[in-house]
Amino acid sequence: MNSLSEKHLLTIVKKSGIGILILDKNLNIVLVNSWFLKSSNLKEVDLLHSSFLEIFPELINTRTFKSIELCLQYSQYSILTHTLNPFPFPLYDNEKRREAEERIYQYLHIIPISIEDETDHFCMIQISDVSQQVVREKLLREQMTLANQREVEAQKASQAKTDFLASMSHEIRTPLNAILGMTDTLNETELTEEQQEYLTVLRNSGKALFNIINDILDLSRIESGKFEMEHIHFSIRNLLNETVSLFFMKAKAKGILIEFHVGDDISESIAGDSTRLQQVLINLLGNAMKFTEKGKIFVNASLCENKKNLKISVEDSGIGIPSEKLASIFESFTQVDSSTTRKYGGTGLGLTITKKLIQLMGGDISVVSEVGVGSKFIFEIPYEGFIKRISGIHQHWLNLELPEPENFPNCKVLLAEDSEENIFIIKTFFRKYPIDIVTAYNGKQALENFKSQKFDIILMDMQMPEMDGMEATREIRKIELANQTSDSNSIPIIAISANVQKEDISKSFLAGITSYLSKPVRKQEILKLMYFYLAM
Repeated sequence: MNSLSEKHLLTIVKKSGIGILILDKNLNIVLVNSWFLKSSNLKEVDLLHSSFLEIFPELINTRTFKSIELCLQYSQYSILTHTLNPFPFPLYDNEKRREAEERIYQYLHIIPISIEDETDHFCMIQISDVSQQVVREKLLREQMTLANQREVEAQKASQAKTDFLASMSHEIRTPLNAILGMTDTLNETELTEEQQEYLTVLRNSGKALFNIINDILDLSRIESGKFEMEHIHFSIRNLLNETVSLFFMKAKAKGILIEFHVGDDISESIAGDSTRLQQVLINLLGNAMKFTEKGKIFVNASLCENKKNLKISVEDSGIGIPSEKLASIFESFTQVDSSTTRKYGGTGLGLTITKKLIQLMGGDISVVSEVGVGSKFIFEIPYEGFIKRISGIHQHWLNLELPEPENFPNCKVLLAEDSEENIFIIKTFFRKYPIDIVTAYNGKQALENFKSQKFDIILMDMQMPEMDGMEATREIRKIELANQTSDSNSIPIIAISANVQKEDISKSFLAGITSYLSKPVRKQEILKLMYFYLAM
């Protein structure tokens, strides 16, 4: 290939797709290419050997000119983007834009050029048109801004829905607390068999409504991507007893024995999500009951060797699962075979949901099975125990045996509650017990009563006028702190609230409450929790 001649090189520069302008050390223009001439609407004969400042006087004292000076004096290389160069060359796309003074966006390279064996050096200015890129960036920013606005609007809408559901939950739970409270109270009176049946229907309907409210809140959290696991204290023994008892009648009807066992080394109170754990157990027990025609179902809870995980197994003597199906049993819509759906029903989603819930808890699940012998599902979740078992006695407050009313400790209770119906219900709960009740209708009154009287326990509603329960609790704890009250002598504050959102409960504990009961509160729950603190 022949070497490029001076003519070839000059032609390449002239025809380049970017603007090129070369200045000598005296700021005279010594070369300009076609791109620059076209965009500037100037003629080459007018530019060559002319002073740069005479042709472009408006660029004096601009960043562009200062960069050219640094290039010629100190051989400094500079790059000027359109954002750093607010006064670019007077270059235009077309005549219409020239008349409107809409210059093209420019990206400048200011390059020092030294010639070998020569003392003179030059400054080459390369100019790229980045107008389309700037327009695209502007459109992208506008789209991102619009997307952010829509996201903010969606978050506001989601928050509005969450706030509405929380408010609705509070408004429904308050009268529901009275309904279920009165059913408990009526159940303690002398009733005919017919009246007892009516009362059972009323209680069951109230519980059904309570479950519907919880389902609505859960659905809202799932749709908004806020389906988080709770971390609360609960009794695994109570949970298993309650869950297994749901299947007693069905097991008895099928002639199946159903039992459970909890290891003695498991604490009375553990931390986790009791609701989701119960959902897992119901799914596994429901499966075991569905596929077991005779024999037994056994649930066992124990600690792993490392004492860091809780292991729960659900074992049955049912139809079993073929080995080739074990790997896919936790996949969505999976059944052992097509006849399973026809005979036993179900969508095949139960085990899938179960596995996802266990994984959300930080655990995992496995299964061993033999056709015709039975199946054993085993899952492990992180274990965090609190109240230890002492001499086999249940120490969790839910497991306490309430004394007869005349043997209940004498106490003085501050009840902070703005609902007359709920005040009546609480007083009805306590009517047979030696409990002196002082009522405050808002947090401000509760705080004044705390300052002027001595109480054994405070029952605090979280939503009240003038001063809510959370603020009242903070002020009470501040007073105790100022008085240097020890933790053991600090007054127990039990929140009784219709707020069941995890965030609300967390904020209440941060404010200083001792325990949290959600409405509708049951008579046995509140009396056992009070007895727990009074007997300590």
